[in-house]
Amino acid sequence: MLRPLTTLSLAVPLFLSWTVIAAEAGEDGLAGMIEKTIPLRTHSLAAPYVDSDLQNRWWDFGGSAIINTNKHVRLTQDRPSEQGWLWSRMPLSVSNWQIDVEFKVDGKAHNMFGDGFAIWIAKDRANIGPVFGSVDYFTGLGLFFDTYSNSRHSYQWPRVTAMLGDGKTQYDHDHDNEAHELAGCSENFRRRGDTPTKVRLTYVKGKMLQVKLQTKNVNEWTMCFETPVDLPESPYIGFTAATGDVSDNHDIISVNTFSATLRAQYRTDQVPLAAETNQGRSGKGRPSTKPSSGGGAAGWFLFILKGIGILAFIAFAIAAFRTYSAQKKSRRHW
Repeated sequence: MLRPLTTLSLAVPLFLSWTVIAAEAGEDGLAGMIEKTIPLRTHSLAAPYVDSDLQNRWWDFGGSAIINTNKHVRLTQDRPSEQGWLWSRMPLSVSNWQIDVEFKVDGKAHNMFGDGFAIWIAKDRANIGPVFGSVDYFTGLGLFFDTYSNSRHSYQWPRVTAMLGDGKTQYDHDHDNEAHELAGCSENFRRRGDTPTKVRLTYVKGKMLQVKLQTKNVNEWTMCFETPVDLPESPYIGFTAATGDVSDNHDIISVNTFSATLRAQYRTDQVPLAAETNQGRSGKGRPSTKPSSGGGAAGWFLFILKGIGILAFIAFAIAAFRTYSAQKKSRRHW
């Protein structure tokens, strides 16, 4: 069941209800909105993950995390009481973005395992704490891949849930944060065999966050949820995991981050867009054949420069000819 961030409100806005229904029906609320995506090297990660000095220019890792240069960044091993983290060094400065993450969660246990891992889009970074290995009372988005249920629920486990932290609200461990769940879905992402498990986060500023999962077949994406949300400016991207009495391997295999460019009709941050669109078109929408005023001025300026150059060349030639003639006459007179 999907719910907004706070339980203090008694009325759910109509647009939020519509968004949740659309997500459950599998509809893509962002279909056709994104014109193109541009890779961001500063927020992407792939094998071998580190350089010759065992460092990465754009990412930090620590805690229980270990690097296998051929396979993954393992946040925790299948051992009790581990905490590992992986954080971007630079904040994400673009307004609209898409993040594709390939991950893997598995272990020896068949019944009792946990606890899961988290993806963070948050203001602070690299602080170890009790929320899947990261700090509580966070500011930003936490996307939790929870494999261990601490209480009874009407939905199945494992579960993917989101929370929008305001820096003041505590994560509720005893009830699996049900009261503060922004949105979520039940999906078995653990021990999927040869199928690469992936998650895709797409954010359009001022509109919505969309989360899709690939758990069954390659390039078969399942809608987890869509929800209206406004995330903090310039957040860091992070991955953390924790184990307690139960454990699992929690691996990050690759991270691909893109800047997303919206189609013209969805760009709410560009006020002169309509004027720019109409400037170069005729009344029927066809490209105008008339040159713009800026182009005409530039053409006249180049023409005048050429004229000045030609006149200067002629003056130089005349002066040179006169000098030559005077010298020739002088030699004859002598």
